[in-house]
Amino acid sequence: MLSRIKQLLLLTEDDLGSTSVNHLQQSTLRIILSSGLLLVLSIAVHSSWQAYQANAWYIIGITSGFYLTLLLALYFSAKSLALSKILLLFTVFGAGLCMLLFIDNFELSKLGVIFVYTAPVIAMLFFSRTMTIIVMLLNIIPYLFLMFGSGPISLFNISITLPSTPAYLHSLLFLFFNLCIPLAVMRVISTLKRNAVALQQQNAVISQSNTLYQDIFNHHSKATLLLSSDGEILKANGKAQTLLGLAEAEHLNINTLLDTASSQNRFWLGHEIECLLAANTTTHILLNHLCRTQQQHHLVQLDDITPLKQLHQKLTSSKQKHSLWRNYDPLTSLPEHSFFLQLIKQYGECKTGSLMIIVRLCHIKAFNHAHSYHAGDELLAVFAREFRDALPDNVLSARLRGVKFILWSPLPEHSTSFSEAAYDIQRLLPKALQLSSGNLQPVYELGVSISSHPTPSPELMLEQCEAALESADAYTRPLAFYQADILDIRNLQLRLLADFKKALVCDAPQLWLQPKVQPDGTIVSFEALLRWQSPDGNYVAPDTLVALAEQYGFIVQLSLCVLSKALGIIDQFRQHNIAYPIAINLTGSDLLSDEFYNALIDIATHQPHMLQMLSLELTENSVIRHQQPLFNKLLVLARLGYEIALDDFGTGQASLSTLSQLPVSSIKLDKTFLQNIPENQRQTQLVQSVMQMAKTLKLGLILEGVETDIQRRFLHSLGAQLMQGYYFSKPKPVAHWLTQLGQHHANAMPQLVTE
Repeated sequence: MLSRIKQLLLLTEDDLGSTSVNHLQQSTLRIILSSGLLLVLSIAVHSSWQAYQANAWYIIGITSGFYLTLLLALYFSAKSLALSKILLLFTVFGAGLCMLLFIDNFELSKLGVIFVYTAPVIAMLFFSRTMTIIVMLLNIIPYLFLMFGSGPISLFNISITLPSTPAYLHSLLFLFFNLCIPLAVMRVISTLKRNAVALQQQNAVISQSNTLYQDIFNHHSKATLLLSSDGEILKANGKAQTLLGLAEAEHLNINTLLDTASSQNRFWLGHEIECLLAANTTTHILLNHLCRTQQQHHLVQLDDITPLKQLHQKLTSSKQKHSLWRNYDPLTSLPEHSFFLQLIKQYGECKTGSLMIIVRLCHIKAFNHAHSYHAGDELLAVFAREFRDALPDNVLSARLRGVKFILWSPLPEHSTSFSEAAYDIQRLLPKALQLSSGNLQPVYELGVSISSHPTPSPELMLEQCEAALESADAYTRPLAFYQADILDIRNLQLRLLADFKKALVCDAPQLWLQPKVQPDGTIVSFEALLRWQSPDGNYVAPDTLVALAEQYGFIVQLSLCVLSKALGIIDQFRQHNIAYPIAINLTGSDLLSDEFYNALIDIATHQPHMLQMLSLELTENSVIRHQQPLFNKLLVLARLGYEIALDDFGTGQASLSTLSQLPVSSIKLDKTFLQNIPENQRQTQLVQSVMQMAKTLKLGLILEGVETDIQRRFLHSLGAQLMQGYYFSKPKPVAHWLTQLGQHHANAMPQLVTE
């Protein structure tokens, strides 16, 4: 019954959520008419009975006429809303005039005028502002009558006064003013409130989306402009401002900044349009129109093709130059590596032997993200110039690929040590580079191969350099020499790499879960740890897999796999009514990838409920290695609602100032700090200091590596709230936890874990 009433009055959830004005007016009209018909029914029946007893048939006719008009208005509310509204307004004026004209008691007839005063409210709800004003002006007439009238009008000597007329009139006014109109206004206000809440939510979504799109726009790897329909620059990301040579490009017109051979004024709507920078005509720019937005704005991408143009001009100047430049890197003007190998072969015999060194510039990807790829090219060019100028004349140098440079040198006759010669070359590397973005102190890794053969094989030495470089570390071992077993280790790694890549394609790697617990063993959350069983049946250490992925450039693919599996585990938990957050480990370099970063943004945008169940962990070293570009992305992710933890705290070189800047909510103290607790007093004091620091910075603290009950009880006595370690549980497959937690859930037991 109640559902039918809601359907009649248009008060269902779908009706209340409708944004249609006609729908709202129809519902409000039905509320007034239905409540009026029901509430006035007893008055109509009783007055008709008294009129029948007094043989006043015309009263029955007038009452029935008004009641029938209200019924018609209700009927037409579904077929002709305009007619229904007019009938209601007519009924209000008609009823008021009947009371004024045909009640012979002047005090009672005044009540009819008061009834007409509701007409502006009716007009405001259902008609235009003009109609409402007209009705308000018409009400001046009954107002003047009340002010200056001295007696009843008694038109045509007809009287509709009955013994109970005072009760009828007061009841009618009470019901109309106290019930019908308030119910209608409540319906309107309720809709307005709903719409206001919906609008507020929509604004929040739009604001969040705007923040996301602003971040994506600003961090786009290409110079990008947002233009109005007449070419005015509405927004320019940092790379575009750098390319155009402007600190502030907004509100300038692209037609004044770029020159083109095109005769069209709106040349920027085309594709592959070659332009010149008006402020510097030696700068060549390739313009591409990407798309048109819903606001009729235009997204345009700019690429600096000046180096290509210059190279093209040089290469086309003569056949001789074409042959020459084909063997040189256009950015650094150094020989490319195949030509470099030919030069070594042409050198002749080296009686004292020779050495080859690969020099790798570190953290260039982070530098590109922080500044631009154009700035990264400048860095490589400046380094190559200073690198070449610092080397002796008999040293051959080349650009191998990417951020790797290579050199070969015969061993000087007066030299007594191959290794000393390598260190001499290392000392010649530039200590600082002066760039347009400021001074930079480069970090290097070097792989060295030494040959005592008079006619060495350049290809073999190059392979040995590559193998040695893989064992170099910029901070602990920046220069690494090739050793015979290195190549064997590298070959093993390559076989492992091939197997692991196949496993990734087949979705074979798994995530095992290790709980983070309170001191009494109650599970708070889980950390997802990578597990993969190689074809020989052994599980490969996660650190080895991650190192391979970073070294050979598929860390993003691996991190996307981990993210997908973590989301799948969360869904599995939800289906079993298990709700524990899952933390995944990131390397930092994966976050610098737009593909993985955008995947996290997509989750926050389209699956915001996942933010309560998914957290991110980064090692201290990864944060230090990537610095500001990573900081910026972490800040965005934190604003979106991701919980971020700093893993392996204490093993890196993060300062307290760095820690205070990071948007992390918790830190995980590395297990090495707990190995000798409580016996080692210095370690105990160190742990207490970290606990106090975390408390001061208002950060959560998880102690990793708890392996004994003595450690658990001792750390609990110090005030530790969260722990993780083999004492509680080793990492175990998801199926194990689904079974154990499902049983605990069914028995309504606390989630306690002990190994």
